[in-house]
Amino acid sequence: MPYNKTRYTAALLATLAASLPVAGFAQPENEAGGDSGQSCFNGYAYTLDGGDYRYTEHHELSRQAGKITDWDVTYVGRDGQVVATKHMDFSASQTVPVYEMKMPESGYLEGISHDDGTWTMYKRDSANAERQTETFTIDPPMAADSGFNQLVRNRFDALQSGQTVKFKFAAAGRQSVIDLKASKTGTTTFEDQPAVVFTAKLDMFLVNHLVQSLKLTYDPDTQRLVQYEGIGNIHNDAGEVYPVRVSYYDKMPAVAADNGAPAPACGSISAS
Repeated sequence: MPYNKTRYTAALLATLAASLPVAGFAQPENEAGGDSGQSCFNGYAYTLDGGDYRYTEHHELSRQAGKITDWDVTYVGRDGQVVATKHMDFSASQTVPVYEMKMPESGYLEGISHDDGTWTMYKRDSANAERQTETFTIDPPMAADSGFNQLVRNRFDALQSGQTVKFKFAAAGRQSVIDLKASKTGTTTFEDQPAVVFTAKLDMFLVNHLVQSLKLTYDPDTQRLVQYEGIGNIHNDAGEVYPVRVSYYDKMPAVAADNGAPAPACGSISAS
Protein backbone atom coordinates (compact mmCIF):
# COMPACT_ATOMS: atom_id res chain seq x y z
CA MET A 1 0.00 0.00 0.00
CA PRO A 2 1.41 3.45 -0.91
CA TYR A 3 2.49 5.69 1.94
CA ASN A 4 -0.31 8.07 2.93
CA LYS A 5 0.87 10.81 5.30
CA THR A 6 -2.61 11.87 6.37
CA ARG A 7 -3.64 8.30 7.15
CA TYR A 8 -0.38 7.66 8.97
CA THR A 9 -0.60 10.77 11.13
CA ALA A 10 -4.24 10.09 11.95
CA ALA A 11 -3.28 6.60 13.09
CA LEU A 12 -0.41 8.12 15.04
CA LEU A 13 -2.72 10.44 16.96
CA ALA A 14 -5.17 7.62 17.60
CA THR A 15 -2.39 5.51 19.10
CA LEU A 16 -1.11 8.50 21.01
CA ALA A 17 -4.54 9.10 22.50
CA ALA A 18 -4.73 5.50 23.60
CA SER A 19 -1.29 5.81 25.15
CA LEU A 20 -2.21 9.04 26.91
CA PRO A 21 -4.69 7.16 29.01
CA VAL A 22 -7.63 8.84 29.09
CA ALA A 23 -6.77 7.29 32.40
CA GLY A 24 -3.43 8.82 32.35
CA PHE A 25 -4.50 12.40 32.84
CA ALA A 26 -6.77 11.73 35.75
CA GLN A 27 -6.02 12.56 39.34
CA PRO A 28 -8.06 12.42 42.53
CA GLU A 29 -9.78 15.50 43.86
CA ASN A 30 -8.28 14.98 47.31
CA GLU A 31 -4.74 14.89 45.95
CA ALA A 32 -3.73 17.95 47.93
CA GLY A 33 -5.03 16.38 51.12
CA GLY A 34 -1.73 14.72 52.02
CA ASP A 35 1.82 14.10 50.86
CA SER A 36 1.71 10.32 51.41
CA GLY A 37 -0.83 7.54 51.26
CA GLN A 38 -3.30 6.04 48.82
CA SER A 39 -5.95 7.76 46.68
CA CYS A 40 -8.70 6.09 44.66
CA PHE A 41 -11.34 7.32 42.19
CA ASN A 42 -13.29 6.40 39.05
CA GLY A 43 -13.67 7.73 35.52
CA TYR A 44 -16.76 6.91 33.44
CA ALA A 45 -16.41 6.40 29.67
CA TYR A 46 -19.10 7.10 27.08
CA THR A 47 -19.07 7.09 23.29
CA LEU A 48 -18.28 10.59 22.06
CA ASP A 49 -21.07 10.29 19.49
CA GLY A 50 -24.33 9.35 21.20
CA GLY A 51 -23.13 9.33 24.79
CA ASP A 52 -23.63 5.60 25.37
CA TYR A 53 -21.93 4.22 28.49
CA ARG A 54 -19.03 1.84 27.73
CA TYR A 55 -16.75 1.23 30.73
CA THR A 56 -15.40 2.51 34.05
CA GLU A 57 -11.76 3.22 34.91
CA HIS A 58 -10.96 2.44 38.55
CA HIS A 59 -7.76 4.16 39.76
CA GLU A 60 -5.69 3.37 42.83
CA LEU A 61 -2.45 5.30 43.34
CA SER A 62 0.10 5.75 46.11
CA ARG A 63 2.35 8.68 47.05
CA GLN A 64 5.39 9.20 49.23
CA ALA A 65 6.57 12.69 50.18
CA GLY A 66 4.19 14.24 47.66
CA LYS A 67 5.34 12.14 44.69
CA ILE A 68 3.44 9.35 42.97
CA THR A 69 5.17 6.00 43.48
CA ASP A 70 2.79 3.59 41.75
CA TRP A 71 -0.60 3.70 40.04
CA ASP A 72 -2.99 0.91 39.09
CA VAL A 73 -5.91 1.26 36.68
CA THR A 74 -8.58 -1.40 36.16
CA TYR A 75 -11.00 -1.07 33.23
CA VAL A 76 -14.41 -2.62 33.91
CA GLY A 77 -16.84 -3.19 31.03
CA ARG A 78 -20.63 -3.05 30.83
CA ASP A 79 -20.98 -6.61 32.10
CA GLY A 80 -18.94 -5.86 35.21
CA GLN A 81 -15.97 -7.85 33.90
CA VAL A 82 -12.38 -6.59 33.82
CA VAL A 83 -11.40 -5.81 30.21
CA ALA A 84 -7.91 -4.37 30.84
CA THR A 85 -5.44 -3.59 33.61
CA LYS A 86 -2.47 -1.25 33.88
CA HIS A 87 0.29 -0.91 36.47
CA MET A 88 2.64 2.10 36.55
CA ASP A 89 5.83 2.71 38.54
CA PHE A 90 7.00 6.33 38.87
CA SER A 91 10.19 5.70 40.85
CA ALA A 92 12.50 6.45 37.90
CA SER A 93 10.59 9.46 36.51
CA GLN A 94 7.47 11.45 37.42
CA THR A 95 6.64 12.09 33.75
CA VAL A 96 7.84 8.86 32.07
CA PRO A 97 6.62 5.94 34.20
CA VAL A 98 7.58 2.32 33.80
CA TYR A 99 4.28 0.61 33.00
CA GLU A 100 2.46 -2.33 31.46
CA MET A 101 -1.10 -2.44 30.14
CA LYS A 102 -2.78 -5.80 29.43
CA MET A 103 -6.01 -6.77 27.66
CA PRO A 104 -6.58 -10.42 28.65
CA GLU A 105 -9.20 -11.28 26.04
CA SER A 106 -7.05 -10.36 23.02
CA GLY A 107 -3.63 -10.85 24.60
CA TYR A 108 -2.65 -7.29 23.69
CA LEU A 109 -0.06 -5.64 25.89
CA GLU A 110 2.16 -2.59 25.80
CA GLY A 111 4.49 -0.80 28.15
CA ILE A 112 7.80 0.83 29.00
CA SER A 113 10.69 -0.75 30.90
CA HIS A 114 13.81 0.79 32.45
CA ASP A 115 16.70 -1.59 33.06
CA ASP A 116 20.35 -0.72 33.71
CA GLY A 117 19.76 2.84 32.51
CA THR A 118 18.11 1.80 29.22
CA TRP A 119 14.55 2.87 28.42
CA THR A 120 12.59 0.49 26.18
CA MET A 121 9.03 0.68 24.86
CA TYR A 122 7.34 -2.56 23.86
CA LYS A 123 4.04 -3.91 22.54
CA ARG A 124 2.39 -7.17 21.49
CA ASP A 125 -0.72 -7.09 19.33
CA SER A 126 -2.10 -10.46 20.47
CA ALA A 127 -1.19 -13.45 22.60
CA ASN A 128 0.45 -15.19 19.63
CA ALA A 129 2.08 -12.10 18.11
CA GLU A 130 5.76 -11.25 18.28
CA ARG A 131 6.80 -8.74 20.93
CA GLN A 132 8.07 -5.48 19.38
CA THR A 133 10.62 -3.28 21.16
CA GLU A 134 12.25 0.11 20.65
CA THR A 135 14.79 1.85 22.88
CA PHE A 136 14.63 5.61 23.50
CA THR A 137 16.22 8.31 25.64
CA ILE A 138 14.61 10.83 27.97
CA ASP A 139 14.68 14.26 26.32
CA PRO A 140 12.83 16.78 28.56
CA PRO A 141 10.20 18.00 28.46
CA MET A 142 8.97 14.49 27.82
CA ALA A 143 6.10 12.32 29.00
CA ALA A 144 4.64 8.87 28.60
CA ASP A 145 1.28 7.45 29.58
CA SER A 146 0.01 8.93 32.85
CA GLY A 147 3.14 11.01 33.25
CA PHE A 148 1.51 13.48 30.88
CA ASN A 149 -0.67 14.66 33.76
CA GLN A 150 2.38 15.65 35.80
CA LEU A 151 3.83 17.45 32.79
CA VAL A 152 0.60 19.44 32.45
CA ARG A 153 0.70 20.29 36.16
CA ASN A 154 4.33 21.39 35.89
CA ARG A 155 3.34 23.86 33.16
CA PHE A 156 -0.21 24.66 34.21
CA ASP A 157 0.43 28.37 34.78
CA ALA A 158 2.05 28.71 31.36
CA LEU A 159 -0.90 26.98 29.69
CA GLN A 160 -3.38 29.11 31.65
CA SER A 161 -1.61 32.27 30.49
CA GLY A 162 -2.07 31.28 26.84
CA GLN A 163 1.36 29.87 26.09
CA THR A 164 1.76 26.85 23.80
CA VAL A 165 3.77 24.09 25.46
CA LYS A 166 5.75 21.74 23.21
CA PHE A 167 7.00 18.37 24.44
CA LYS A 168 7.86 14.83 23.40
CA PHE A 169 5.70 11.80 24.10
CA ALA A 170 6.92 8.19 24.18
CA ALA A 171 4.07 6.17 22.63
CA ALA A 172 4.66 2.47 23.25
CA GLY A 173 1.65 1.55 21.13
CA ARG A 174 3.26 3.25 18.12
CA GLN A 175 6.84 2.31 19.04
CA SER A 176 8.00 5.89 18.55
CA VAL A 177 8.58 9.25 20.23
CA ILE A 178 6.12 11.89 19.03
CA ASP A 179 6.32 15.70 19.03
CA LEU A 180 3.23 17.26 20.61
CA LYS A 181 1.99 20.67 21.62
CA ALA A 182 -0.66 21.70 24.13
CA SER A 183 -2.52 24.99 24.50
CA LYS A 184 -5.53 26.57 26.19
CA THR A 185 -8.58 26.69 23.92
CA GLY A 186 -11.35 27.98 26.16
CA THR A 187 -13.29 27.87 29.40
CA THR A 188 -16.42 25.97 30.41
CA THR A 189 -18.16 24.52 33.45
CA PHE A 190 -18.16 20.99 34.86
CA GLU A 191 -20.70 19.96 37.49
CA ASP A 192 -21.61 23.66 37.76
CA GLN A 193 -18.02 24.69 38.55
CA PRO A 194 -15.64 26.79 36.39
CA ALA A 195 -13.25 24.76 34.25
CA VAL A 196 -10.53 25.38 31.68
CA VAL A 197 -10.08 23.52 28.38
CA PHE A 198 -6.69 22.51 26.94
CA THR A 199 -6.04 20.66 23.68
CA ALA A 200 -3.12 18.42 22.75
CA LYS A 201 -2.15 18.06 19.09
CA LEU A 202 0.58 16.64 16.92
CA ASP A 203 3.26 19.29 16.40
CA MET A 204 3.30 18.83 12.62
CA PHE A 205 2.74 21.58 10.05
CA LEU A 206 -0.46 21.27 7.96
CA VAL A 207 -1.55 18.14 9.82
CA ASN A 208 -3.49 19.29 12.87
CA HIS A 209 -6.58 20.28 10.87
CA LEU A 210 -6.71 16.79 9.36
CA VAL A 211 -6.68 14.69 12.54
CA GLN A 212 -8.63 14.75 15.79
CA SER A 213 -7.11 16.60 18.73
CA LEU A 214 -7.50 15.65 22.39
CA LYS A 215 -9.71 17.88 24.53
CA LEU A 216 -8.86 18.05 28.23
CA THR A 217 -11.02 19.87 30.79
CA TYR A 218 -9.38 20.80 34.10
CA ASP A 219 -10.46 22.38 37.37
CA PRO A 220 -8.29 25.54 37.36
CA ASP A 221 -8.00 25.66 41.16
CA THR A 222 -7.07 22.04 41.92
CA GLN A 223 -5.49 21.36 38.50
CA ARG A 224 -7.52 18.15 38.43
CA LEU A 225 -8.64 16.66 35.12
CA VAL A 226 -12.43 16.43 35.19
CA GLN A 227 -13.16 15.35 31.62
CA TYR A 228 -11.38 13.96 28.55
CA GLU A 229 -12.63 13.84 24.96
CA GLY A 230 -10.76 11.99 22.23
CA ILE A 231 -9.72 8.53 21.12
CA GLY A 232 -10.04 6.02 23.96
CA ASN A 233 -7.72 3.19 24.91
CA ILE A 234 -10.15 0.25 25.07
CA HIS A 235 -11.00 -1.72 21.91
CA ASN A 236 -14.52 -2.14 20.53
CA ASP A 237 -15.92 -5.43 19.19
CA ALA A 238 -13.95 -4.91 15.98
CA GLY A 239 -10.70 -4.66 17.93
CA GLU A 240 -10.31 -0.93 17.28
CA VAL A 241 -10.07 2.11 19.55
CA TYR A 242 -12.84 4.69 19.21
CA PRO A 243 -13.70 8.27 20.33
CA VAL A 244 -14.89 8.58 23.92
CA ARG A 245 -15.74 11.07 26.62
CA VAL A 246 -14.41 10.12 30.04
CA SER A 247 -15.92 12.10 32.92
CA TYR A 248 -14.52 12.02 36.46
CA TYR A 249 -17.75 12.69 38.32
CA ASP A 250 -17.84 13.02 42.09
CA LYS A 251 -20.76 10.56 42.23
CA MET A 252 -21.16 7.36 40.24
CA PRO A 253 -23.76 7.73 37.45
CA ALA A 254 -26.73 5.37 37.66
CA VAL A 255 -25.89 3.81 34.29
CA ALA A 256 -22.44 2.80 35.57
CA ALA A 257 -23.86 1.30 38.76
CA ASP A 258 -26.45 -0.62 36.74
CA ASN A 259 -23.64 -2.08 34.60
CA GLY A 260 -21.51 -3.43 37.44
CA ALA A 261 -19.02 -0.58 37.86
CA PRO A 262 -16.83 -0.84 40.99
CA ALA A 263 -17.16 1.70 43.78
CA PRO A 264 -14.57 4.52 43.71
CA ALA A 265 -13.23 3.42 47.10
CA CYS A 266 -9.81 1.79 47.43
CA GLY A 267 -9.95 -1.99 47.30
CA SER A 268 -13.33 -2.15 45.59
CA ILE A 269 -11.98 -4.27 42.72
CA SER A 270 -10.43 -6.96 44.89
CA ALA A 271 -13.39 -6.84 47.24
CA SER A 272 -15.93 -7.38 44.48
